[in-house]
Amino acid sequence: MVPCSVAVIPDGNRRFSAKAGLSLDAAYLAGFRKVEESVDWAVESGVKSLAYWALSIENFQNRSQLELGVLFALMQAHARKAIESRQFESMGARVKFFGRTSLLPSSLQNDFKRIEDNTAESSAVELNLGVAYGGRDELLTAAKRLAEDARTGAVDPAQVDERKFGEYFYLQTAPDLVIRTGGVQRLSGFMPWHTGYSELYFSKKLWPEFQRADFQDALAYFASAKRNFGK
Repeated sequence: MVPCSVAVIPDGNRRFSAKAGLSLDAAYLAGFRKVEESVDWAVESGVKSLAYWALSIENFQNRSQLELGVLFALMQAHARKAIESRQFESMGARVKFFGRTSLLPSSLQNDFKRIEDNTAESSAVELNLGVAYGGRDELLTAAKRLAEDARTGAVDPAQVDERKFGEYFYLQTAPDLVIRTGGVQRLSGFMPWHTGYSELYFSKKLWPEFQRADFQDALAYFASAKRNFGK
């Protein structure tokens, strides 16, 4: 049994930099390339929806401007390469960037919007990329949006159920499987509304070291799990 939806917390890029004696930008570049590889592994395995946590809102607020500059430059380079090569269109991926993307440099926002527009009609796989994303921030934002719609009469509070509230989140697809690399066994606030019944797989490998065999191990773990959904 292959999970329809997989979410990935690709942890360990900075530790890989120290371990391998690489500059921070070289380590992050290795991490970006690993994302591209892992998308191919997932698609080949039959996964229909993917979500990656590229940058947390806490990282955005607390990392140095130098480190953020490295990340943004790499994101922009990869985004523009993908636009020019029509990379996502060729693989049939519908791309969405989720999180507080309005905090990003305007040129990066524009490139992200262009990718989303270019892939809007694709349907082979969903590819969701969390940038400046935080789970508590998402919950608070969703609650504020719902409260505003209730205030204006756009929604009847008495009719709000889980399905309706779920419409206020960035993504509607709940991951069947969450993979976190780097040896840390927590979700750190990633998609708290969606992951209540997700299977969780933690790898000791740092993200740039994660290999196809490790991904297959995660899928095998999922296949062996008995999913009761509270029953």
